[in-house]
Amino acid sequence: MASSARRRILDQFLPYSHVHNPWRRAHPSQPRALRVLLLPFIRFGLLCGFRNIDYALVNGPRSRLEIGPRCSTVNTVFNVASGRITVGADTVFSNDCQVLTGVHRFHAGRRAGLHDPPPFDEVPTEGRDIEIGRGCFLGAGAMVIGPCVIGDDVIVGAGAVVTGDAPSGTFVAGVPARVISHHTGTREPTQAA
Repeated sequence: MASSARRRILDQFLPYSHVHNPWRRAHPSQPRALRVLLLPFIRFGLLCGFRNIDYALVNGPRSRLEIGPRCSTVNTVFNVASGRITVGADTVFSNDCQVLTGVHRFHAGRRAGLHDPPPFDEVPTEGRDIEIGRGCFLGAGAMVIGPCVIGDDVIVGAGAVVTGDAPSGTFVAGVPARVISHHTGTREPTQAA
């Protein structure tokens, strides 16, 4: 049975089968047998509400998510329903970050899917891609809403909502996020939450 067929069966019948850490799959630090034995306990812990497990949740086709080497995705939600998400190498997501391509569209004050017939798709399937560069840090609770491009070495403050592009070498924060400072070429360490 092909790996993708197994994944589809798991996605259909087991809760939290879509929870995984793409970086750990590509760079396992544990033997495969140990990971397979631990998986039911991890899923049980997630069902019980333990959120401090180093795994990410992917909503949509996993093939639309591309994560570079040496990335950390602690409890991050990746929604790839409306586009692709590309994350560069050495990027770190702090706890409870959300990277969202999906959007719900409305027509005449109601969700488009509630009309008979719907005037257009409620959730678009393309066009809201997110690209996150190399060496970025996203603080706890940060949210990235596509379409947008975050450059290399960007620090996103805790709780920020990024709705547009962020140039390389900047610190962005706020709701919506805006450039607070440029840190390229500085010698002093920058601290982010």
